[in-house]
Amino acid sequence: MRSLFLPRRRAIVSATIALIVVSASSSCGVGEGDGSGGDGASFTLAAEPTGNTMDPWKAQISQYVAQATYDTLTHLDAEGNPVPWLATSWEYTDPQTLVMELRDDVTFTDGASFNAEAVVANIEYGKTATPSNFAALGFLSIIESVEAVDESTVQFNLTVPSPDLPYGFSQQAGWMVSPEALKDPESLTFDAAGSGPYEFDESQSTANQTYVFTENPDYWAAGEWDRFEELTISLFNDATAADNAARSGQIDYKIVQPDTEISGWETAVGSPSAFFGLTIFDLEGTIVEPLGDVRVRQAMNYAIDRETIFEEVLDGFGEVNASTPFSSDSAGYTEELDSTYPYDPEKAKELLADAGYEDGFELEVLNNPKWDRLAQALAGYLREVGIDVSLNDHLTDFPEEVMSGKWAAAVTLQGVTGLPFTDVSSSMTATATFNPLRHVDPTVDSMLAEAVTATGDEQEQIYRALAVHAAEQSWFVVPALTSQLHGYNPDVVDVVEPRRAGAPALYNLTPAQG
Repeated sequence: MRSLFLPRRRAIVSATIALIVVSASSSCGVGEGDGSGGDGASFTLAAEPTGNTMDPWKAQISQYVAQATYDTLTHLDAEGNPVPWLATSWEYTDPQTLVMELRDDVTFTDGASFNAEAVVANIEYGKTATPSNFAALGFLSIIESVEAVDESTVQFNLTVPSPDLPYGFSQQAGWMVSPEALKDPESLTFDAAGSGPYEFDESQSTANQTYVFTENPDYWAAGEWDRFEELTISLFNDATAADNAARSGQIDYKIVQPDTEISGWETAVGSPSAFFGLTIFDLEGTIVEPLGDVRVRQAMNYAIDRETIFEEVLDGFGEVNASTPFSSDSAGYTEELDSTYPYDPEKAKELLADAGYEDGFELEVLNNPKWDRLAQALAGYLREVGIDVSLNDHLTDFPEEVMSGKWAAAVTLQGVTGLPFTDVSSSMTATATFNPLRHVDPTVDSMLAEAVTATGDEQEQIYRALAVHAAEQSWFVVPALTSQLHGYNPDVVDVVEPRRAGAPALYNLTPAQG
């Protein structure tokens, strides 16, 4: 009998990490099938709720719920590259103008047509929806306007160049909801009006607990991939309860801890894509003056033992990181980058003294209590060199607190895609979600602008220099990029673990073929 079991380590990987990473970086390679559901009559997966609505443009209940009923403009192939989906082709007519051609044979479940006006309605709604879908903001914020050129052509006018926007449209920035339903957004709280692979069965579902879906009989892409006849998404706030449900056969797939054991299950490990640690907001020192000195921020990075945190706190799944949004899969990455900050508390103290803070300073950090183990570990190392860290916990209002502009730093979880333009733009520019004080680094902006028009070795060298600059500026204190573990019943579901993906998308989960 197969048994899912991994060596026990202190676990921090949680469903919370899973959901955020999926939002930022899941990719897919849609396999061809007959759309009949194969031998898979039913499939149940467990997820942790991340909101209280089925509206994908808001703080959605679960991305898997959204993926069941809504399509995105693009998909990603197994290599993490955007490929046509609702959009059939695209081109940049200049670095700040993206034109997309659209399918003309797609209808939403409420009878409305998918067309350019539907895209306009969705993007405009997504930019203003509250509470917002945090994972969509990075891409939506750079879209200045969107216009329907004709029935099947749409044009995106951007505030800055964004060569990876088609990638963003495969993720949280690409949902397409019926424009008729968007006229009454409250109707989407416990209902769906999409063009996706499944239809929502409200009669069999319970809000905030269980969401049941059946195959959409009129799905335009039915022949592209095998679906289950019935899909159930069960929400769990308690990981132990989800484990027990798996052991009793009630669920077939879930995020697991390294010490989880479920008889008959197998496991898959996602790509290192969770950029998890301390983000410094106050880079100009307006709230906590010492943080405005780059030597202080560098000291904070020398103060932490990355290897120990990676192995003992983050379970050793992923890769050590030098506090930069670059993975080993990113253009511009070099092995030397990860040795930028060896564990050297004496060096940290010297830098603090050079900056005029020999006696240290106090730092209050915003924290989500679900991430407390890592937060406590980082705080402990920083206290050892004289930085008196106190953690201020916020759970349900964490996103609002991040955006409030009153915090100097926070423990955050961001996704790294392996696309350096996107990863740096979404973390180190004025429009970045986790840059609430809107700090501007002219060097970052200049290098990104150069990278847009560069190709080949020239572009690689620009990204390499950008990676070094990012490490030196120390916007972050991030010990590692973490991977998440996915447990599943192989008799029920086949799982594709795509490149550069933190977790499989729903279309990476198909009926087991034997």
